[in-house]
Amino acid sequence: MSFFSLLVLLSLILVVPVFFVMKENSKRTQTDSIRRHKEYLEAASLHTTQSQKVPVVTKDAMYEQDNSVSVISFSAQHPFIKLLYNEQVPQTFRAIMDDIGQQYESTHHSEITETQLFTLNKFISTRVPELITDYLSLDKHYAKTVIIDVEKQSTSYGIVLDQLGTILDFAQKLNTQSQGGVVDKLLASHRYLNDVYKDSGMAIDSLKIK
Repeated sequence: MSFFSLLVLLSLILVVPVFFVMKENSKRTQTDSIRRHKEYLEAASLHTTQSQKVPVVTKDAMYEQDNSVSVISFSAQHPFIKLLYNEQVPQTFRAIMDDIGQQYESTHHSEITETQLFTLNKFISTRVPELITDYLSLDKHYAKTVIIDVEKQSTSYGIVLDQLGTILDFAQKLNTQSQGGVVDKLLASHRYLNDVYKDSGMAIDSLKIK
């Protein structure tokens, strides 16, 4: 055997095993890559599914949210307050609005129904600002002189004044109702104390300092 043939034979002996080893390693690498890619896709799919889940809201929870009425927290940016201090609004309107605000502030809101509080909130936060804004869009002379309600012979000015008065009356009645609710509690407490002292054989007047 020639030297060249021997050299070729040795090369084959060395190269062929290396080739198969490299081929096997490449196959393993490809398999691992496919496995990792599959795991990534499964993880991504699971994450997407979880993120798309919509929280279940019961009817009772929706009802409580829809029926939760909060007391208005007045601030300088509140539409009612901004118009109250707007000098373009007639002073007569602003005086009634001020009375409405005072009635609201002095009302014991826990002593009126949620429906009543919702209505009063709607008047103050929406109805009055809309009413005043619409009035301010009119020509001043037109608003005070042109009859727009023939039956009542009322101008725009008169109609707004009448509506503000109606809202004030509503607020006053709710305030009176709420005060009565607190008074009822005081009377109930007073009767309870009387009953306690009567059961103990003493009259409540006996505790007065002479």
